Amino acid sequence: MSVQNNTPRLDILLYAHDGRGLGHASRTVAIGMALRRIAPQCRVLLLSGSEFCRDLIGPAPLDWIKLPSYETVVVQGKSRGVAGKSNFSDTALGLLRSSQIAHIVSIYRPRLVLADHSPRGKHRELLPALHESAGDDVRWVLGIRGVIGKVGQVQDEDTAALFKSFYTTLLWYGDAAVLGSHRLQALSDHYSTVPVECGYVSRMREYAVYQRQHRKRIYAATVSVPWFGESTTAFLENLYTVLCRTGDRHGPWMIYLDNRHKSAAHFRQLFADLAWVEVEEPGQEYMDSLLRSRCAIIYGGYNSLIDVFSAGIPALAVVRDMADGEQEQHVQLLLSASRGSLLAITEKCSLSELMPAVDTLFSTSPPESSPCSLDGAERTAGHLLKLTRDQDG
Repeated sequence: MSVQNNTPRLDILLYAHDGRGLGHASRTVAIGMALRRIAPQCRVLLLSGSEFCRDLIGPAPLDWIKLPSYETVVVQGKSRGVAGKSNFSDTALGLLRSSQIAHIVSIYRPRLVLADHSPRGKHRELLPALHESAGDDVRWVLGIRGVIGKVGQVQDEDTAALFKSFYTTLLWYGDAAVLGSHRLQALSDHYSTVPVECGYVSRMREYAVYQRQHRKRIYAATVSVPWFGESTTAFLENLYTVLCRTGDRHGPWMIYLDNRHKSAAHFRQLFADLAWVEVEEPGQEYMDSLLRSRCAIIYGGYNSLIDVFSAGIPALAVVRDMADGEQEQHVQLLLSASRGSLLAITEKCSLSELMPAVDTLFSTSPPESSPCSLDGAERTAGHLLKLTRDQDG
């Protein structure tokens, strides 16, 4: 059944491929929330395979389309695709999603498409949609996180050629005052265009619009483990020992634990045996928990770091040993800018390293202000709306 030509076009389609963590989806959700807030009549849809989108969106009036999810495992610091929950192989799912995305673009006829991080998608799934929409009045925009790391889907020569052929605008979700202007220059050189510096995209900033209650802080700390890597089980064993030794002297703890891993049930039970510790699966409550905590222990991804800056609490960032090096680079830069409110430790740390790090965390004062610009969602939304208005003009 074909769609009638007089059916209104979608204004903006937001696409976030689903990776191991929540960074891609969370950034894109935040931008969608900002669009719905500042332009309520704008027709906006989010497209992603991330199963966490519903929780990320929460009460915001942002609609979305769920694609079958990719799944990955980490082997020697490198991410490798495996069969998803639909039991299609990584390769087959990439091909199927390619056709599905192209079909969605063809029937909704968006005036603008914003893709997060990779101009071709995680497994080249955007290529058919790019080629098939080339003759239509569709503007493609690419948004890239502050520190890229060694990611081929973003930095190889094919991506530069693809961007030049199909994309019109490059947005950078970073702060040059913190990360250095050389990163903007590197993007400009690679993509042969001047990036728009938008600042960090904070979903918590947008979430605050829908927060009805301002509760007093009651948790000693919120701990977030969004996915299990090669060293996560050993880290959690050490954290359990730390909690046993410190007891409840700091107050109650809240731990959000990825429930998909085979070790999740073991750790849920282990931590649940401690009366001062609650264990939940990541969900809508996470934001409230951060806002009600004295401090946090988080992993060093873009989204988690910006959440604690937005919440205004000190944090211990746990850095994974990944081949792309993004987390190590990013955390080191933010450590310098945070004036002591951000601490860091590797996921492979020993118990003798973790114990004093946690003690230091509880003696760390909250930051007086965020070390970086956090209004990237609103700035990005404003720029996207300007681009759609330019099309009308």
